[in-house]
Amino acid sequence: MKFGSAVKVDSRIDPKIIYQQQKINYLNSVVPPIFFSMREECLLSMSSRERSLAALNMEEPDRVPISPLLYVQFPSAALGIPLYKLASPLATYPIWKAEFETFKMFKMDAQVDGAYDVIHTKWPLPFLHMAASFLKLPENVEIDVRVERKDEGKIWFKRIFKTPKGSLETRCVLPEGDQIWEKTPIISNPEEDLEKIKCILEGKIDLEGYERVREAVGNDGIVKVMTQFPLNFWLGYRDISGKQSVIELYRKPDLVKEYLRMYMEMWIIPLVEACSEHQIDVMWLDATYLGFINTKMFREFALPDLRTIVKKASFPIIFFLSGGPCSRFLEDLKDVGVSCVEGLDPPPKGDIILSDAKEG
Repeated sequence: MKFGSAVKVDSRIDPKIIYQQQKINYLNSVVPPIFFSMREECLLSMSSRERSLAALNMEEPDRVPISPLLYVQFPSAALGIPLYKLASPLATYPIWKAEFETFKMFKMDAQVDGAYDVIHTKWPLPFLHMAASFLKLPENVEIDVRVERKDEGKIWFKRIFKTPKGSLETRCVLPEGDQIWEKTPIISNPEEDLEKIKCILEGKIDLEGYERVREAVGNDGIVKVMTQFPLNFWLGYRDISGKQSVIELYRKPDLVKEYLRMYMEMWIIPLVEACSEHQIDVMWLDATYLGFINTKMFREFALPDLRTIVKKASFPIIFFLSGGPCSRFLEDLKDVGVSCVEGLDPPPKGDIILSDAKEG
């Protein structure tokens, strides 16, 4: 029976009950049986971790992994944890733990972040994404996070990154009942700020936290190292709106490439090498802002770095594209050897028709 099809019913039965039963029948016909049948679940031969890794390595799993990307809002709603306790300088609950508990609640194949600490409290550095947890700051660098003001149900925070070359400042806001939102970019003066960021990236990478998450998750899923793709770092943290950072791809291409080279040499390559040594499950690269650029820019400013990352990595790469039309990049991503692409917004925000993308 298809959901919504016409059926002959007993008029004495509450129509609401009939409607609910139709929905259940429909779900049973389209949703993977792991959600409904313990008998069929027993026939599965792989653990969640084995299943997800097989799919990422282009091998045949016992079934398709059920492993959606969980934005922080989902664990917050599922577990009843206020957003600010997960994603703000006031955070008290590790994101990986909330993700893992949510995946288990819905009997899905877990895909969790590998940052063990309460990242937004201990290491609130935006341009490294959650992998900031793995960078131990140099002794000559300090981070000061302070409440700047409170007004109209919002808390404004100021971050000051003190380095031997000078200070970097960012501001972010925490609306009541929400998560933190960046309001000012960390790169305010590109010509002067490069050396300051270099001072921060001179720290050492330590994946002890990842190993602790890996042990806790066991065979119930995979654990990710999540960081910014180099061009995304520039587009998102030179300018929160993305406008000025795109303009400077035209006007200051040499300066932009200097930032990308610094980010690759001082952060991405050392991180990839450390992750290969530790045999991590997968690396997740945030490329949210790439929907702002055209194919020529992608091939000039992004593709060479992505090719280097994929070549050096001994683990699968998940590339996250969102925030705009991205179908023009898919063929290049396939050619370079990316294991998985996430995001891919449909119209009207994006231009991805999933059936067409699968055929490609």
